[in-house]
Amino acid sequence: MTLLGLLGAAIVLVTFWDIMMSALRAGTAGPLAPRMARAMFAAMRPFAHHRFAHRICGPLSISSVGAMWIALLLLGWSLVFASAPGAVVETADKTATGPLGRIAFVGHLLGTLGGGLNEAGGQGWGLVSALAGVCGMIVLTLSVSFVYSTTQAVASSRAVMALAEVHPPGSEHFSQVFLPQLGTMVAQFKSIPFALHFSTERERRRVPRGLWRLRHDARLTSDQRESLDILLHELPGLESAPEEGFDETLRTWARQYDLGPRDF
Repeated sequence: MTLLGLLGAAIVLVTFWDIMMSALRAGTAGPLAPRMARAMFAAMRPFAHHRFAHRICGPLSISSVGAMWIALLLLGWSLVFASAPGAVVETADKTATGPLGRIAFVGHLLGTLGGGLNEAGGQGWGLVSALAGVCGMIVLTLSVSFVYSTTQAVASSRAVMALAEVHPPGSEHFSQVFLPQLGTMVAQFKSIPFALHFSTERERRRVPRGLWRLRHDARLTSDQRESLDILLHELPGLESAPEEGFDETLRTWARQYDLGPRDF
């Protein structure tokens, strides 16, 4: 395989690893997806004073991750098939296709639609085509699971923040009802941290900001504060935060996932 093919294979492997880690691995994510999600979220900060920014920042962040995965897989597999002149041929006359033909061929394979107007130029490349098709099928399946898990975590987290008002700090039900639900929410964020890039027009339902303010509620008893801190330490990015200075660490963490204004 030529250097071009090796580069394409490396792009495919890194992208596939990123997808697997982001969609299936609890508590961690791949090397690419978190950076893309953070970049898109940060790009929305200048528009935080508009309500639409809070509605679309989450969907845009997740969509940008999916678009990045598709683009990288398309690029990687196209480079693989560009490593040999006869890797992809036209079905009609068996002549080698050009760059656009290879890209179209890969796009059909990743979309599980077959080869379109082109086909693999030999049995060996036929096996590579089958591998690309399987890769596309797996990615489509994992992407649907990824989006569904993220939206479910977002919906349940907003319900938990509402529960903090029904059973406020200092009450018996805060410890018996709210904290167990908060533990479930933290576990969801641990599994799918991309849910933290969602916001809402209703400030009281914004999870990172709400958690920081909840910890500073004067009605918390000492036992409730201790239990709350144990759960907060399990949030993505706070697992190794030291007890000393945890308040400022939590503030920095909350601001990272808050569009603004940064008034806390």
